[in-house]
Amino acid sequence: MRRNKLSAVFSWFARVGAQSCCALRTAFEPGRSQTAPLRKLMFLALFLPLAALAQSVRWDPPSGQLGFNQVSELALVFENCEPDLDNFRLSQVDGLSIGRPAVTQGSSGQIIIGGPGSSSSFTKTFTMTFPVRPNKRSNITIPAFAVLTDKGKISVPAATYTVGDATSGNSSAASDDIASAKLSTARDTFWAGEIIPITFALSVVQRYVAGVDNRVDWQPAPIVIEDWSKPEPIETLLRGDRYWVVTQSTRGYVKQPGKFTISLATQLVNLKVGTSGFGFFSAPTVEQRQIRSKPLELTIRPLPPAPANFSDAVGEFTFTSKVIPTTAGVGEPVTWTIELSGTGNWPDISGLPQRDVSNDFQVVQPKSKRTMKEASLFEGTLSEDVVLVPTKPGTYRLAPVHFTYFDTKTGTYKTVASEPATVTVTATSQTAPAPTGAPVQFSLNAPPTAATDSPALPAAVPPVPPENLPRDPLTEPAQGFVPLPLRQLVVGCLLSVVLCVLLVWLVLAALRSRQNDPQRLRREARARLSAALNELGGSSLPATRYSLLRNWQQQTAALWEVPHAAPGTPMVHAHVGARSKDAAADWARLWSEADRALHSREQTLPPDWPSRAESALQAVHVPGWPLFSLFARRNLLPFLGRTEELKAEGLHQVIRIAAWLVLLFSLSAIQPSALGAEPAIEAYKRGDFETAEQSWRTALSAAPNDWTARHNLGLALAQQDRWAEAAAHWTSAFLLKARADTTRWDLALGLQRSGMAPAELVELSRGEGRFKLARLATPGEWQLMLLLAALLLVIALVLLLLQGYRRIGAWGKPVALAASLLAVLLAAAATLSLHAYGPLAHPEAALVWRASTLHSIPTEVDTSQKSSPLSAGSIALVEKTFLGWTKLQFATGQTGWARTEDLIKLYR
Repeated sequence: MRRNKLSAVFSWFARVGAQSCCALRTAFEPGRSQTAPLRKLMFLALFLPLAALAQSVRWDPPSGQLGFNQVSELALVFENCEPDLDNFRLSQVDGLSIGRPAVTQGSSGQIIIGGPGSSSSFTKTFTMTFPVRPNKRSNITIPAFAVLTDKGKISVPAATYTVGDATSGNSSAASDDIASAKLSTARDTFWAGEIIPITFALSVVQRYVAGVDNRVDWQPAPIVIEDWSKPEPIETLLRGDRYWVVTQSTRGYVKQPGKFTISLATQLVNLKVGTSGFGFFSAPTVEQRQIRSKPLELTIRPLPPAPANFSDAVGEFTFTSKVIPTTAGVGEPVTWTIELSGTGNWPDISGLPQRDVSNDFQVVQPKSKRTMKEASLFEGTLSEDVVLVPTKPGTYRLAPVHFTYFDTKTGTYKTVASEPATVTVTATSQTAPAPTGAPVQFSLNAPPTAATDSPALPAAVPPVPPENLPRDPLTEPAQGFVPLPLRQLVVGCLLSVVLCVLLVWLVLAALRSRQNDPQRLRREARARLSAALNELGGSSLPATRYSLLRNWQQQTAALWEVPHAAPGTPMVHAHVGARSKDAAADWARLWSEADRALHSREQTLPPDWPSRAESALQAVHVPGWPLFSLFARRNLLPFLGRTEELKAEGLHQVIRIAAWLVLLFSLSAIQPSALGAEPAIEAYKRGDFETAEQSWRTALSAAPNDWTARHNLGLALAQQDRWAEAAAHWTSAFLLKARADTTRWDLALGLQRSGMAPAELVELSRGEGRFKLARLATPGEWQLMLLLAALLLVIALVLLLLQGYRRIGAWGKPVALAASLLAVLLAAAATLSLHAYGPLAHPEAALVWRASTLHSIPTEVDTSQKSSPLSAGSIALVEKTFLGWTKLQFATGQTGWARTEDLIKLYR
């Protein structure tokens, strides 16, 4: 009230001063009489005091309510004066935190018309806006004070404010309903020195979040804590609101026992409490709050009476000891290392226990080395290396070292001890100095001896590298990929690409067709109406029936496409009649009775209302989705001239299809192996190579694509000097596992010892040129690369379809281009490598391991038939078998029959 009176007085003086200025200006206008100096002096005498009275400094607002822990703004307004900012100081106010002000300047004016002329007045303002935050729930008074301005000292009236609950913007929602904080521990009672896990959780309603300061402001004394962990935000649903929960954790311990109330923790949060402006120019209104937790109540129990050797360590620890070497000569150093590691009150652990050593050793003891886990104060390792220099030969026992700590899990003291060690010291030609009790200097290098005549040395002969030998057998079974016929593979890839893309295209068209179906909303509304009526029939509570009736009206309006948000009975009758004249009266009556039940005092429905509503709903027929509408141009080809964009869900179906494709392309015919490795390897080790051979042949018949069995069988054959047959099996092992060092070694060794030299195998063993790329994978793996290239092409085309249907963003096209380029590169590398393998990439490939004869018919009786020598190392494809004969097809197109025992199928 006082402030309003002062403002009225100052405004009156300002208006009078302005009128005086106008009169003075009029008096001195040209053409006026200048012979009245007394009149001029009178105007000056009236104007100057009034102008001085128009200056004031006040708080805006001068009173009101502030929110507890809520940041608000108070303005100190200077009218017709400016503060001396260099000497401006605002005293601290109890219960109110005041921040640094923002300074603004402005002016306002008015024009007064009346009398012989018009006058105008202007008020110049200088405003200092302070951010303030109450930190006490009590009335706050900013006392009166004097401020120095350019017009001299001016008194500022006192301002008084009440403190209430903080609210959100202009709403009545309290801050505690929007954001809260909790400081917690697993329990409230701990041992002195026990590590205490501490969690700080900040919960904010998600729609209010504008920003969170990750720093937690907490004064935890007397707790000794480590740094807070990184914030871990999650989303959760609570009481119908989606909350954003940020959790941070730390650990600490209290040295002294007792009951403690640890101060609360706070965190700054920016909350969106509304919007300012409108339309395109609207912007969110953000307020900063300091969210507080409750104080932490802890009870720290004293430790039980400690034993004499207690190390002040509390927690969980391990203790190890190591002596290297255990046998040394006199004067040679022996290092004794002990190490303590674990989780506990490391700041209170001063060092490791002392060790007892015989006087026959000189001791060099460096400082202990403490290594802590990164960003941890309570997990670490303390180690100490002691160098012992023996001075006498003998056998010495290093006694165990004991370490006692308090185990918080069991609540008892535990003592861990290192293992005792025995050091044997042997005599040397050197005489060790007697122990002096101080560290000694020693050298690890023997002193130089007197030069003697060097004996004559034999002539240097370069070493001869040893002959290559087979490697050891493998114990674990491992199977490789058997290639498919190349023509079938290529046709399968092309069909997969076409069919998959076509299927995805049809799915997208169907989804768009369903989304554009004009009857879709009516079908959904009819289904929801049926559910609402079922719930209404089983509910007797008034509040529940009210909400169900409201839902029934909303779904009825959607079913009959009533555009009004709250239609009346006539409008419902009109829209129902437009579709079904016979049903209009029934639906209008049901609507009227529902309105009466919702808005009348009795709030009751007729007893037969639910049955009539169900009958009326059953009589309504809504057309279903027309399947063939997906072939319409607007659904099948929307990217060729679409005028509007539709938003719909369904991308997960496409992703599911792609996942199925990946699964199908990744399947391979891998059969379980029955290698029976142990008996065969034992027979191999004792030199029974025939038994090992039979065992591995049995395993190979069960799993022909087991490359370890091929490798082991080749070893057994090589030990019997059957190098050609071994080379054939090693070739098969290489084709099933080309990247293994073992199979590469086997292939080179087999070709060297057997005398076979097929061009493809020789180049593959050397790994030069294009064969260096080819042997990075087996033929079966390169075929999988072709399948992967086809899958990438499918993904690229699907992405382009999704881009055309506007279901993904602009990233679709560049990703599709990258996938296409990668598919081309993979397909090119696979095609080049498969061409390098040649006939070896066919699943029916076979190797002739010994010289034989190629017959035109499968018999040796008819001497008149044509035949041709068949060289060892020849590679052919198996067409069919007949009574011990196999028909072969060669790369030149030649075919013929050979004995099956002269061949080894590389994959079968």
